[in-house]
Amino acid sequence: MASERMRTLLPYVSIGIGILVYVLYYYSTQNWKQAQSDYERQQIEASQSKKRADKKYLDEAKPWISSDGNKIYKIVSRKEKNGLTWIKLTELNEIVTYNLRQVESASGEKYSSNAGNIFWIKGDEAIFENSEKKTDNLKSPQVYKGLYSYMANANSFKLCDGDQRISISMLGDNIKIEQVYSKINRSGEDVYLEIEGAMIKEMGMEGTKKIDAIYPYQFLKIEDRKDCK
Repeated sequence: MASERMRTLLPYVSIGIGILVYVLYYYSTQNWKQAQSDYERQQIEASQSKKRADKKYLDEAKPWISSDGNKIYKIVSRKEKNGLTWIKLTELNEIVTYNLRQVESASGEKYSSNAGNIFWIKGDEAIFENSEKKTDNLKSPQVYKGLYSYMANANSFKLCDGDQRISISMLGDNIKIEQVYSKINRSGEDVYLEIEGAMIKEMGMEGTKKIDAIYPYQFLKIEDRKDCK
C-alpha cells in the first residue's frame, strides 16, 4: 500500500524538484546578470570619471616658457593606457610633439620617453631635457597690465610698470584680444588691457631677427580707458 502511494507521489515529487531546480537556476542567472551589469556600470562610471579628470587637468594646464623665451611647451593630451599615464607635450612655436609617460619621482610630476626626453613639473617651475641632455628651465605665465592698441595688422602694448612698448604675439589668445578691441571701436587708440602670458622671442615682421614679444596665453580683461590707474 505504501509502495503504491510512493509510486503515485513520485511524479509530483519529480515535478517539484524540477521546479525548485529551475527557480534556483533562474535566480542564480539573474544574480549573475545583475552582478555583470553592476560591474559594467562601474567600469563605465570609472572611465567617464577618468575622462572628466583628464579634461579638467588639460583645461587647467598652463603653458611653460623657456627662460630664454625661445620655446613654449603645452600639454595637449593626457590619457591612461595599460595602467600608465601618458601625455602629449607640444612645443607650440616649433610644432613638435613629444609622447611621454609618467614615471615615479620624489616630487612633482615627472614624464619621460624612450628617446630620453624628460619633462618634470615642480610646482611653479619645470624643466625639459631633450635626448641630447640639453635642459630648458621653464617658467609659468604671469599677469601683464598695460595700454594696448591695434591698427593695420599691428599691435602695440605699453606695460604699466614702465615706458616699454612691446608687441603681443599672434599665438594664444591674440585673436580674442583683437576681436574684443574692435568692439570698442578705438582703431589705433590705447585701451587698458590685462593678459596672462610670458615674455618670449619670436621672429619680427621683417623676418631677419627675433624680437621680444608677449605670448598672450589668456585674455583677462579690457577697459575703454587710456591709463593704468
